[in-house]
Amino acid sequence: MKVLKCLQISFIYIGAIIGAGFATGREVMLYFGDSGILSGVVAGLFMGALCGLFLLSAKSYRRLKNSERRSVRLVFGLIKSALWLCTLVSFVCMVSGCEEIIENSYGIKNVGLWTGIFVSVLGVCEMSVMRKFNAVIVPMIMVLLLILSAQSVFVADSGFDPSRILGYCGMNIMMGGYIIAEQEESFSRKQILFISCVTAVFFAISIALVYTVSLDFKNFSMPIFEFSKMHNMKFVSGLIIYLAIFSTLIGCSKLICQENSQRKIPRFFSVGLLAVFAILALKFDFSTLVAYCYPVIGYVGIGYTAFTVLLPILLAIFDMKVGRSAIKPTSRLQERS
Repeated sequence: MKVLKCLQISFIYIGAIIGAGFATGREVMLYFGDSGILSGVVAGLFMGALCGLFLLSAKSYRRLKNSERRSVRLVFGLIKSALWLCTLVSFVCMVSGCEEIIENSYGIKNVGLWTGIFVSVLGVCEMSVMRKFNAVIVPMIMVLLLILSAQSVFVADSGFDPSRILGYCGMNIMMGGYIIAEQEESFSRKQILFISCVTAVFFAISIALVYTVSLDFKNFSMPIFEFSKMHNMKFVSGLIIYLAIFSTLIGCSKLICQENSQRKIPRFFSVGLLAVFAILALKFDFSTLVAYCYPVIGYVGIGYTAFTVLLPILLAIFDMKVGRSAIKPTSRLQERS
């Protein structure tokens, strides 16, 4: 089993999901601040399980993608268009969030803008470039979270709310599932299990760490930043937030450019499009974008997850019906003979 290759896939999935909401602690507190750390840990494990399901469905996804049936291609095109649009909206949200958070917290302007433009160029590079970035960024985020959490006291409670778990996963899963589906490699069941377990452990631990650090500041817009400020570790929280946003932006950029490339759209147009939206993102308030856009992205994520999980089952049923019809006599004359 190629461990490094499996870890890269896990980090790509993780990097596409974590973003400004996760890194500031606000998202974790919004969903699990009242329901308990156990809910957050289970949500993390569930996110890892979904990663495995996406990988298991990748073969069926590629089959649908390459289908010659016009009706199938139409439906698939609509699904891909919805994912592309939601990814572009996520890109705008992340650029806006990066600009607002870094400027308000550290007084540095145009960080979001230049980051958005930079990842726009990275989007047209090979997938290996994205893998190398995430192979460094994702472990670094975990290390920084461990450094922060060392200053806090671990919180253990017994609260549990399944509805919060499903809501959290639905809101975050769309980008991760989309980017997994677009991977061209095939993985064995053993590799899929390994990737799923690594992803589940990372999410479960990181959500628990964010929860522990953020709990005393759950009513603030950026709990992790407030915790860091109290312990004179603002630099650590700033780096966590920026790296998390950067990793999500790379995923957004790569998916948009890759989709455009499949539709024979020139690379320079993709870079220009993302650069323009990076500039436009500065015109919008981050919290307003989140309030209006995230619920829609959440519903799309839930729908896409259901579609991906059911796809292999539907194709298996289709194959059975086609196989049976293929051996049936085509006429009564043939049946008698």
